[in-house]
Amino acid sequence: MMQNTKTNKQAIKTIVRMGQVWEQTEENEEAGLHYYHITDALDRQWQTIGMNVTDAIQVFEHGSDKVWTRIIQPAPFHPDLTTNDLIHMLSIGPKAWRIRNAIQIILNNVERRNAFVNRIVNVNDEAVLNLLYNMKNEFLKRDQLSNQKFMDLYAVNPVEALSVYFLESVDVHTYWEWTEAGGTYSKAIQYKQVKPEMTLAEAIEKAEDEARDLVSGY
Repeated sequence: MMQNTKTNKQAIKTIVRMGQVWEQTEENEEAGLHYYHITDALDRQWQTIGMNVTDAIQVFEHGSDKVWTRIIQPAPFHPDLTTNDLIHMLSIGPKAWRIRNAIQIILNNVERRNAFVNRIVNVNDEAVLNLLYNMKNEFLKRDQLSNQKFMDLYAVNPVEALSVYFLESVDVHTYWEWTEAGGTYSKAIQYKQVKPEMTLAEAIEKAEDEARDLVSGY
């Protein structure tokens, strides 16, 4: 029916042939275009069309068009959904380590993971990354770790605190850069109050600029 352009790489759990798209004569009933219902690995139910199962899968993989191929039932809320579960459901391989890290850092509670499942449509690397970073910016602006929790965590594990506060991967070397630039938990809070979506790299650069200005007397 069409070339198999895999816009939607979501794994399929079940596929069931439903009724015909257009009424056919009895002798042509088997050969007609049929609706198919697909349950994907995220437990969403889709409707698509095809001449047969293989054709319907190819249409599904071409992605949602909101008419013939669309989600007809969203995934249920999974109260025990872990980051590893989600990575497995999305078939994110070990080579896609940036996506895996982003899922673990940005979707750091079960509500966020379920919200991601509810919002993603076509599953491919680009779509997953785009949604992750859109949600990251939303969380930083409206659902950021509280300043008090950040300070408490910073006192115990500053590397983890910076990772959770900035929603990005932070290692000990990045933390050293931050402290060498004069970075402190209070500076992080100050910067975030002005620009909630600021990255840690931007914060380090700002701290370095402030340190240079202080030395030069400005």
